[in-house]
Amino acid sequence: MARRYFWSNTISILILAVLLLLSFVPVFMMLSMSIKDSLMIELDFWSPPIPPVWSNYSRALSDLVFPAIRTLSVAIVSIIGITAISCIAAYTFARLQFFGKEFLFYLVIFIFLVPGVLTLTPSFVLATQLNLRDSLSGLVIFYIGGGQVFAIFLLRAFFQSQPEEMFEAARIDGAGELRALWSIAIPLARPILITIGIMNFLGIYNDLIWPLLMLNSRDLQTLTLALQNYSPANEKMPGRPDLGAIMAGYAFSSVPTLIVFAFGMKYYIEGLTSGAIKQ
Repeated sequence: MARRYFWSNTISILILAVLLLLSFVPVFMMLSMSIKDSLMIELDFWSPPIPPVWSNYSRALSDLVFPAIRTLSVAIVSIIGITAISCIAAYTFARLQFFGKEFLFYLVIFIFLVPGVLTLTPSFVLATQLNLRDSLSGLVIFYIGGGQVFAIFLLRAFFQSQPEEMFEAARIDGAGELRALWSIAIPLARPILITIGIMNFLGIYNDLIWPLLMLNSRDLQTLTLALQNYSPANEKMPGRPDLGAIMAGYAFSSVPTLIVFAFGMKYYIEGLTSGAIKQ
C-alpha cells in the first residue's frame, strides 16, 4: 500500500512539474527574444541570445514609459475609489438597519450575476452622453463603478463576521459609525482590502476593450493600447518591425504586476482564505 502511494505521489509530482515548465515556456521565449535583434530572431529563432541586445529595453522603456505611467495612475485612483466607496456601502449593509436593506443587497447580487460584456454598450452610450469619452477620468469613473459590486459582496461578509462587541464598545465611548468603520472595521479587513486591490489592479492594468472604446487620442493611450500599436522600425531590416524591441515592451509591461504580487501575495492569500471561511 505504501509503495503504491509512493509511486502515485511521484507520478503526480512529475506531471505537475512538467506542466509548470510548459507554462513557463512562453515566458522564457519572450525574455529570450527581448534581448535579441530581429535579424537573429528571424534567421535562427532557437539560438541563445548571445550577445544580448540590452538596447531593446532602453528603446521600449523610452517609448512606453508614459503609457505605463498613465495606466498606473488610472489603476491607483480607481482602486482608491473602489475601496473607499465599497467600504462605506458594505459597512452599511453589514452593520446598519434600514428599510429595504435586504432588497438592495439582493439587487447588488443580481448586478453581480450580469456578465460584464453585456454592460459594454450601455456604458459606452452613457459615457458618450456625459462627454466622458477620450479622457482618463472617464476610464476612472467607470472602473470605480464597475468594481463596486464584487468589493461590496466580499466586504459585507467580512464586516458581518467581525465581533459586534467591539462596535458596541466603540459606540459606548461615543464613536459614530464612520469612526467605527475607520478605526475598527477597515484595519481588521486589511487582507481582504489588499485582495480586492490586487484583483482590480490586474483587471484595470490589463484591460484593452474599455480603453479601446473610450480613448481616441494617441496622447491618452494606456499601456495595453500602446502595446497593441507598438511596432518600432527595424534599422537593419527596413519595412519590418523590430521584434526584439516589441518583446522587450511586453516584458517591461509585466514588471508592475510582478511587483504587486511580490509585495502583496501574503495578504492576497490571507484575504482569499479568510474570505473562504467567513459566513
